[in-house]
Amino acid sequence: MVDRFLMSIVFTLCICNTYAQSGKDNPFPRVIVPDSIAVQLREAYKSTTELRCNAEANVYNLIDRFNYDFKDGIYSFRGMGPHFPRRIFIFDKGRLFIFESEGYFDPQGVVHEFSQVIDSLRLTDNQVIQYSKAISEYLERESGETYGREIVYP
Repeated sequence: MVDRFLMSIVFTLCICNTYAQSGKDNPFPRVIVPDSIAVQLREAYKSTTELRCNAEANVYNLIDRFNYDFKDGIYSFRGMGPHFPRRIFIFDKGRLFIFESEGYFDPQGVVHEFSQVIDSLRLTDNQVIQYSKAISEYLERESGETYGREIVYP
């Protein structure tokens, strides 16, 4: 009786372990970017903030948040931790444009940079419409965020 019970537990654990290792589900639902892009995103944080980041940025698709494939589109990214502000970038035909302005702090700068990227990346009308909507939603979500900037240390 005890042997049957132990065998059923071992069998159940083996099945659960096999399912967990199957890799069908993404345990961290974010876009996996190529290493070359990840390095550029990390460098973008170094150039605009005093925060140091040795970890990879979390990247999310702004048009379809359930699409985790990296392809041409507009994405948001942020460093690990609550004090890293979300920023956005556009990847189009192998070219990368990282917005220097942060939506919570400088929404007008984001819009100004987007108007520049339309010409520099030669975006299509359809892309301009989709990306404008995504940027508008991004700015709405960022409105009122402080990312800990209101904390004053003695």
